[in-house]
Amino acid sequence: MFSKIVGIIWIILGGLWALKPQILKNRLKKKMTRKIKWIVYGFIIVFGLILLGSVIKAPGAVAKIAGFIGIIIAIRVMVLLTTKTSEKAINWWAEKPLIVFRIWGLVIFVIGVMLILA
Repeated sequence: MFSKIVGIIWIILGGLWALKPQILKNRLKKKMTRKIKWIVYGFIIVFGLILLGSVIKAPGAVAKIAGFIGIIIAIRVMVLLTTKTSEKAINWWAEKPLIVFRIWGLVIFVIGVMLILA
């Protein structure tokens, strides 16, 4: 049930970012407060763990690979929480052209659909 709620949120965010990528780019350019960073990182960790839990139950090698990617995402975010590189990563994303945000929005949208269907 929780994965379906997260899937709906990801569909909404992915659709918004695919249609209006300037919103995401403007948000990244602004200075993010520490509280917002923790919320974003927490959301990514929850997503990685939900992805892992959903995919481990599914049969097939592709599902296992996706589960492995979920573990890597969760570990990577935990490492980012403890380092100063998060500011550099945010600045790196903020400098990308709008097409990158549009593609990323589509990827998030597809992942949201997969979460709802899983």
